[in-house]
Amino acid sequence: MTSGFLNATLLICQFELKRLFTTRKGLLYLITFAIVWYFILLYPIRFSADLFEQNQNSTQGSNFFEFIGFGVLLNWQIPEFGVYWRFALVMFPLLCITIASDQSCSDRERGTLRFLSLRVSRDSLFFGRFAGTMAIQTLLILVTVLTTLMLAIYRDINLLPAALNSASAIAVNLILVLLPFTAMMAALSASVKSARQATVWAILIWSFLAGIISGLSYYLPALAILKILIPGYQMADLSQLAEWQTLELAYIPLLQSLVFLSIGRWIMSRQSL
Repeated sequence: MTSGFLNATLLICQFELKRLFTTRKGLLYLITFAIVWYFILLYPIRFSADLFEQNQNSTQGSNFFEFIGFGVLLNWQIPEFGVYWRFALVMFPLLCITIASDQSCSDRERGTLRFLSLRVSRDSLFFGRFAGTMAIQTLLILVTVLTTLMLAIYRDINLLPAALNSASAIAVNLILVLLPFTAMMAALSASVKSARQATVWAILIWSFLAGIISGLSYYLPALAILKILIPGYQMADLSQLAEWQTLELAYIPLLQSLVFLSIGRWIMSRQSL
């Protein structure tokens, strides 16, 4: 990699971040996200955490949570983060499909992608947009993790060391979880004409790929290894882990990201701008 490639990629990444805070669409998205997150934090997370806090030392309460399938949340040192972890594993991948759906398709339709390609390489455009989208999502993850941390230490300031440990583990893992989803959307955005098409194709591919591989593996168990190609297939296992144990499955999203980025780069290099 040359310094020119890295500088161009970084510049495009910075532009994506700047666009989030300086455009009406970006600001509207941030305001909407802040309002929705406020109510999630105030009600489901705080209420559930209080409930777990009251019953985690009770045998009857522990048996109840095990019965309804939430006993694993008792393994978290901070109840707020146990509940947050479950919410985040569903919320952020769904948000990712929306946020990352327009990495290059709209610019191609308007003709601005061709203009940009005269000044920087297609690789810089592709990886710069991918890095910028990941930077935006990382920012949102950090905001939600920090507000959850503030909620926990507001309840008990002595929880700060444990809360920082849990917050760090969750932030690192959520970034890893979102990598393959963002890479998949980067590949789709490089091949379709609109963000809506990219979103629809992502849902279809995600659903059909999971269905086909599950069906084949039922008759040929050896093919079950192909499930590693499905973004987020490890979610069920992740939800059963706590703290830094979640890094045991980090190789899966990293491998998936490499596959999707390679496919996306190949499409971008051959797609008409």
